[in-house]
Amino acid sequence: MPDESSMRTPREEQRKSRQRKTVMVDYLQSVATIQDGGIQQRLLKELIRQYVALEKRVDELLKNTLPAEVAEEIKESGSFAPRTCNCTILFADICGFTQMASRLSGEKLVRMLDLIVRGADDLMRRYRGTKVKTIGDAYMAVFGAPRPDPDHPSLAIQAGLAMHEQLKAFRAGGDLKIETRIGIHTGTVIAAVVGEERMQFDIFGDNVNIASRFETGGTPGRVNCSHETYLLTRNRFFFEERGEIPLKHRGRMKAYFATGERHENTANAL
Repeated sequence: MPDESSMRTPREEQRKSRQRKTVMVDYLQSVATIQDGGIQQRLLKELIRQYVALEKRVDELLKNTLPAEVAEEIKESGSFAPRTCNCTILFADICGFTQMASRLSGEKLVRMLDLIVRGADDLMRRYRGTKVKTIGDAYMAVFGAPRPDPDHPSLAIQAGLAMHEQLKAFRAGGDLKIETRIGIHTGTVIAAVVGEERMQFDIFGDNVNIASRFETGGTPGRVNCSHETYLLTRNRFFFEERGEIPLKHRGRMKAYFATGERHENTANAL
């Protein structure tokens, strides 16, 4: 008995063939759609992973350039609003740096500065200070800004004394007799971020200039403090009174050398 296919007309065979082709095409398109969906999902996951990694990297760079609090505010609002801060400013300067630079190779000079600045950066983290900038061999930091800290005068003096101890260890390990002058002053400043490219956190005001004058009016190996800082910390530290000293463009101002801590009143450092 002939089978069903042998009884079909050529037209019916063509129709059946088209139906089979349609089913096969639909099947292949369905498979392709499923595979495309999988590829798209994998691509999307990879793009998200790369975006998250890039955002993390940008965040790390931003926080390495700016104080964490400032970086977060800029991320959230697009800017950092200038604000008044009651704080303590510290300036440190390497004595005889110009003469030293003329004797050392550029590579050795930069290596030495890098070690000193890295050590100072570590102390800023330990004593909750904020590094503002380095200008050549000068180091500027602030305590109590941009984040308020009620212990800012004591923390600044602790950091200054620790800087000198660090340099003692540095001198013991080499042949360079390096000394620093450190000046500290307490007062009100304006904290702000300036510039659009390579944004920089900075502090402004007359009290910044006064702190700088206390550094230049200091003595190598000593922490020179203003009367304002002394009044806020005299119960926590021992001081050597200097009387009134002449400061450039400031006239005569009272100054004190911080000589050590009264350990029963040590400020809390992290």
